[in-house]
Amino acid sequence: MVAFHFFYAFTPGPFADKARTGFTIFDTPLAVLWNGHFAVSIFFVLSGFVLAASAPKSAHEAPLMISLRYLRLGVPALVSSILAWAWLNGFPDAAREAQAISTSTWFRWTYQPPIPPLSQAIWEGGVGVFLNGTTGFNNPLWTMRAELLGSVLIYGSYGVLKGDLRRWAMVVGIVGFAATGLFYLAAFCGGALVFEFRGHLRDRPRAGLLIGFAGLVIGATYPYHASGPGLLDAIQSRLGGEGWRQAGAVLALVSVLTTPVLRRFFDSAPLQRLGALSFPIYLVHVPLIVAPAAWFFVAFAPLGAAGVGGLFVLVCLATLALASVFLVTVERPLLAGLKAVRARARTAAPRAAP
Repeated sequence: MVAFHFFYAFTPGPFADKARTGFTIFDTPLAVLWNGHFAVSIFFVLSGFVLAASAPKSAHEAPLMISLRYLRLGVPALVSSILAWAWLNGFPDAAREAQAISTSTWFRWTYQPPIPPLSQAIWEGGVGVFLNGTTGFNNPLWTMRAELLGSVLIYGSYGVLKGDLRRWAMVVGIVGFAATGLFYLAAFCGGALVFEFRGHLRDRPRAGLLIGFAGLVIGATYPYHASGPGLLDAIQSRLGGEGWRQAGAVLALVSVLTTPVLRRFFDSAPLQRLGALSFPIYLVHVPLIVAPAAWFFVAFAPLGAAGVGGLFVLVCLATLALASVFLVTVERPLLAGLKAVRARARTAAPRAAP
């Protein structure tokens, strides 16, 4: 995701091309390294899986869990919005001047001077983004509404359904949401369905790798390849598009669950650490790109390939550092507090029963 936003901001050519022709590296599974569309689909599928694993045990418990889920999303979103406001005010003209050089349309999702007041950053981060699905302070927060709706979907349905009915509900959800164009909700259902069938998944090293490769081909391939008269162009024009990338994300999850070597890789200490930082990274990287990185891009323009590469390394290091601070000061205390509230509520529930 960091690579996607950084290079879309400063080297937008391949990302802005909505009618790509020929065959390039963007038409291969290697695009997983910078395909932000696929990364978001992975997040949604994983969220569906995790939400199903932590689902309420009854309809009585569902409202509390949905409320806690809002806090789990809303508090970090609020803090990141305030942080973005501070960065934008520290470098108020950076995004506009960087856009003038790179001509990237991606900057249109970020507020330009005059920067709105702090009160608006607080409103958009804590409430507005969940209502409107957009904010100009920290544009990745558009996913917060999708996450909350997915949480209501999974927690609500799991609160009232039991056993096999949950599986059938997720199947109906995948078909119904895909048919109506709500592919992000279909991704949540797909992740939950994988959780429901996890007991039937067995280690299949070769088949698992093939499933993962298939998932990357149909989902991680960068979208927007032009449709042409030939069969290959027709196929390429669909890969990585809506529906395909969500299906690819589901296959990627199944691949990890059925392939021991992949599980060991993702269970390694560095990957576990990066996983713990993933949400903070998601929340803090764009403010760094549109403010100090944009200022650097303008101040030392024109930057050659080596300069842009060096700036990318600096942004990655700064993102990891800021995400680590965010993890310690916001993420972990919040999760500990929500866990305590949930445990207390479950302990008190039997005493409250008649």
